[in-house]
Amino acid sequence: MFLQAAAQAVTPETQEQVFSFWKIIFHGNLFANIVMCTVLALGVFSLYIFLERLFYINRMLKINDTNLMNNIADLLNQGRVDAAIDYCERQNTPEARILEKGITRIGRPISDIVSAMESQAQIEISKLEKNLNLLASVPSLAPMLGLLGTVIGLIMAFFSMSNAEGSFSPKTLSEGIYTALGQTAMGLAVAIPSNFFYNLLLTRIDKFVLKVQHLSTDFLDIINKPS
Repeated sequence: MFLQAAAQAVTPETQEQVFSFWKIIFHGNLFANIVMCTVLALGVFSLYIFLERLFYINRMLKINDTNLMNNIADLLNQGRVDAAIDYCERQNTPEARILEKGITRIGRPISDIVSAMESQAQIEISKLEKNLNLLASVPSLAPMLGLLGTVIGLIMAFFSMSNAEGSFSPKTLSEGIYTALGQTAMGLAVAIPSNFFYNLLLTRIDKFVLKVQHLSTDFLDIINKPS
């Protein structure tokens, strides 16, 4: 028993260290924790804007309007302009509102019709792009906040090292460095998905813009078709 107790006293007690990124990013001082909370808030904010815009865009564009132009063409060929306007109002879709602007100006010069449809198209596009400028600012702001936290963390680490008395432990410096680098990693972890979200929404809107261009061309072909 005495030998066993002596062996336990000689053998150093080892403790397994488990890597925890969450613990690392909140291991710094008060300023670093404030920066991290701000970066996390930006991540939640970007996710909210992405989901809200994605659902809105899908809701506006999911309506099947394959027969929209055919029905309007039939009504206009029959001379029922008011019925065509009422039909567009009942549809209540971006495409229908754009066509409605063109129908209400039938009889005017083509330039006036095109201008009215383009103006309405810009209004519809601006509705789809609402708050996208805020989402676009997250990929540039989050890494800069993370870099700020890294710089401040390194300053604090070297300051603690310079004021340490007696023997210096490399553990003190290494903890300060990996905590500071965790700030940059968190900023990039927020910026990369936010940039993907922004470009994904832009792709959806670009498809709508292309669709509107074809819609305007088809409408002009209908009203300019020889009787």
